[in-house]
Amino acid sequence: MIQKYLIYAAFGMMSAIGVVAEAQVKPIAFLPNAHSHNDYTRNNPFDQAYGLGFGSIEVDLFLKDGELYVAHDPHEITPERTFKKLYLEPILKAFQHSKDGYLYPEHGQLQLLIDPKTAGGPILEVLTQQLKPYRQLFDSKNNPKGVKLVISGNRPDAKDFAKYDEIFFFDGNLKEKYSEKELERIGLISESFRSLSKWNGLGRLTDIDLKRIQTKVDSVHSIGKKIRFWAAPDTKTTWYEWQKIGIDYINTDKPFELSEFLRNNHGNYHQEVAPYQPVTFQTTFKTGLKPKNIILLISDGAGLSQLWASAMANRGKLNVLQMPYTGYLITQPTDNYHTDSAAGGSAIATGYKTKNRHIGVDSLGNPVQNIPDRLSAIGMRTGIVSNDEITGATPSAFYTHVAERDLSDQIANDILKSKLNLLIGAPSPVFDDPDSTLIKHLQSQQFAIRTSVDGLENVEAKQVLILTEDSVDHKWNKLDSDQSEIKTSYRLIEHALQPAISFLGKGKKGFFLMVEGAKIDGGGHSNSLSFSISEYLSFDRVVGQALTFAAQDKETLVLVTSDHETGGLVVLDAGMKEGTVLGDFATTDHTGIPVPLLAYGPGAEHFQGFLDNTDIAKIIYKLLQVK
Repeated sequence: MIQKYLIYAAFGMMSAIGVVAEAQVKPIAFLPNAHSHNDYTRNNPFDQAYGLGFGSIEVDLFLKDGELYVAHDPHEITPERTFKKLYLEPILKAFQHSKDGYLYPEHGQLQLLIDPKTAGGPILEVLTQQLKPYRQLFDSKNNPKGVKLVISGNRPDAKDFAKYDEIFFFDGNLKEKYSEKELERIGLISESFRSLSKWNGLGRLTDIDLKRIQTKVDSVHSIGKKIRFWAAPDTKTTWYEWQKIGIDYINTDKPFELSEFLRNNHGNYHQEVAPYQPVTFQTTFKTGLKPKNIILLISDGAGLSQLWASAMANRGKLNVLQMPYTGYLITQPTDNYHTDSAAGGSAIATGYKTKNRHIGVDSLGNPVQNIPDRLSAIGMRTGIVSNDEITGATPSAFYTHVAERDLSDQIANDILKSKLNLLIGAPSPVFDDPDSTLIKHLQSQQFAIRTSVDGLENVEAKQVLILTEDSVDHKWNKLDSDQSEIKTSYRLIEHALQPAISFLGKGKKGFFLMVEGAKIDGGGHSNSLSFSISEYLSFDRVVGQALTFAAQDKETLVLVTSDHETGGLVVLDAGMKEGTVLGDFATTDHTGIPVPLLAYGPGAEHFQGFLDNTDIAKIIYKLLQVK
């Protein structure tokens, strides 16, 4: 988004001071499917569309007194708006400043669609003379770096194509029958959309219209040509449909919007290639039951859109979708509409609202008890698991009491005071020194400190700290733009749940376990749909493990929720059969919309409707009769 507005500002400034011709525009991308319709009507013809990465640009030409003028109607002709000045000179300048001879990144080639408004033959004769000194730069047949010239509008008859220089290709029409030689000179096929459909670009095409359009597109592709529709709706919905149908050039009068759409489309598209089957389990419990154990699973940053996008990617199936009781959690802190993970996690962990950046304290900074502290008093064993650093905002909300989330040393030292029996998470820098005072104090308190969850069920220590993390090919950072490129071979939370249950289940009075899928939040911050979905699917597999255990145990309540939503994700389109999802993000930050709340097991009926995030702890205390 920032890049978009910088481009707007740059073009506006150049126009205001009259130096467009002096500034060298560099394309920000190569968008081969983008066609700038009526390009010449804009303040900066050619430069604007070229700078935005458009691979195809259109220009209307009039021949008057031996000169080629750029205009849509005769009355718009002015002396300074010539083809040479508005298009030829900028193209030559772009070639001059190209480092490798290509006009675009990725060896992209420019298509210039020329629409003669007067007789095509005379216009082609003048064009031939004007381009003669630079012919090789426009000989796309023999020069892959050259500009491809396609003549549309008042083009010559097909039988006359051979009369003109081979640098010129022609815009075809499916109603015409071309010979083999004539077809070689066809650069693309253009068709009026209105001849096929009355669709306005909102909603979706009818089945009849879709089949008609798809047949037309397939027929063009079958002869090895590309297709463009003119007089088509110019909406985002249209652009989505054109990509799905396989239309080669998206015709637009909205160059900024289409450029942003196409550039972001890769990050906003996902196809799941390895779907899984959700678990099967008994889903019915009588109401009025009290749980012995509680498993709370927090999907950091996941709203309903992240959940639903993941469901579509997994062929319409998720473990969370089988949970019988659903509601929504309101997430606001005391000082803002948007919560951070510190305030959101604290509200869930303590039952008290607080300010952003506060952890385990109320809005005045006073320490408040958390769920592990309260439940340990009645003999329950408690634990937390996170694929974030163990001192991260959400996991630490279950053991620390600080007024600033960045106080990682103080947060880590609060582990010494915690009642938690088990802490599993990624190591933060405070644990780097194995001979540190903190490590020595933990060991003196008989903490077992380990680096793997393997064998946890056999550990006899009362309190265990396991510092371990996901195995990734490069470090996770929620603000990295290449989040979707991270490859994860070992996902901690999927491997830690069963050992954690076995360890905590040794107690006779039940256990409480919180598991956080922290990295879904990173997908929202970096606007990476694939990262959001892959991390949510990992989280959902953990949910499946928890539901399987709860169905067998019959005394365990499973709760699934989030501390907040991140990214403002909107699911724009999906193909459930193929596992494809197209989405868009409104922000790189948290939003304030309510997040899903799902429940299964004894007492699940109490977690329905719209609840405040502080209600989770309060209802847990009520169910367990904790004073």
